[in-house]
Amino acid sequence: MIERVILMNQAFIPFESISYTKRFLTNCYEKQSLTQAKTLSYHTSYSFIYHLQQGRLYFQQASSSPIEIQPMLLFYGIVQMLKACVLTVDPYYPENSAILAHGVTTRKRKKQGYRFLDDEIKVQKNGLFLHSLSKMFHVKQMPSEKFKMNALMKQIADMHPLYSTMTNQEISLPITYRSQSFSISSTLLDDLHMTANRFGLFLEQQNQNRWFNRQVGIQSNKHSITIPLLFKPTLYQSPPWLTSINGDHYILRKREDFCPLPELSIHYLLLYNLSMICRYEAEWWGELHHNFEGEDLPYIKQFLSISNKKLPLLIEHYLRSKE
Repeated sequence: MIERVILMNQAFIPFESISYTKRFLTNCYEKQSLTQAKTLSYHTSYSFIYHLQQGRLYFQQASSSPIEIQPMLLFYGIVQMLKACVLTVDPYYPENSAILAHGVTTRKRKKQGYRFLDDEIKVQKNGLFLHSLSKMFHVKQMPSEKFKMNALMKQIADMHPLYSTMTNQEISLPITYRSQSFSISSTLLDDLHMTANRFGLFLEQQNQNRWFNRQVGIQSNKHSITIPLLFKPTLYQSPPWLTSINGDHYILRKREDFCPLPELSIHYLLLYNLSMICRYEAEWWGELHHNFEGEDLPYIKQFLSISNKKLPLLIEHYLRSKE
C-alpha cells in the first residue's frame, strides 16, 4: 500500500509546479484552438493544482481508513480529480452553479429486502457527471437514464474473477493484443448470437473513439476473430474493451451487459451510491459488515479495493493523454 501511494505521488508531482502546470494547460488549450490559451491557463492553473491535491489527499486517506468510511473518501476524491480533468478541456468550468451538482441521484429510502446489486442510480440533466462525460469523453447522448449497480460492476475487468467465483460463470473473454489488432476466441460470436459482419456493425456503433479500423474489417476462422485497430484503446477510454489494472483486455460475453460509459464514469456512479448509503443508511450499512447475509459485501469490498488502486491510475492516464 505504501509503494502504491509513493507511485501515485510521483505521477502527480510535476503538477506541484505552477510553471509546469501553466505550460501543460496552455498546451491543452492550444490543441483545442482556444484563443488566448496562455491567459486561460493563468486563470485555471491554481484551481487545477488544488483539485488534484485534494483528490490525492482523499485517496491517500481512503487507503488507510476503515472500509466503512472509504466510499465517502473515494467519492470526494474522484470528484476533485474529475474537476481537474475537466479544466484541461473546459477552462471556463464552472460556468454556472448547476454544473457544481453531482448530477446523479438514488432512491433515498431503501426498501425491506434491499440488495445493493439490484439498486439503481439515475442520471440528472445538470451536474458534474454529464458535464465530465461530454467534455472529457465526447459522450453527447446517454444510453440510459438509469443504471443498475450489478451492470456497472461488470464494466470493471478486475471484478470479473470475483463474478466467476460467486456465479460459477465466466462473464468475459480475454483479448490478445497484437500489432494493430485484437484477437478473441470465436466463441464470442456464439455468445453474442452474431455473425462476424454483424459484430463489425456492432463495433462501429460502439466506436466513439474511432479505434476500430472498419476499412480492413473483421477476419474470422473456427478458432478466433481478429479485429483491426487504428490505435490501441487506452485504459481510461476502453469500452467495449475492458482493461484491468495490469493492462490486460477483456470483453463481456452478453450483449445486454455492454455499456459505453468510460470506466472513470463507472467508478463515479458506484462510489456516489455507496457514499450515500454509508452516510444515510447507517443501519443497513452497519449490518452489512457484521451479519454477512446475502452477496453484496464481497462485491462491495472488492470494488472498493480496486477503486482505491485504480482511480489514480485512470486519472494519470487521462492527464498523460493531454501532454
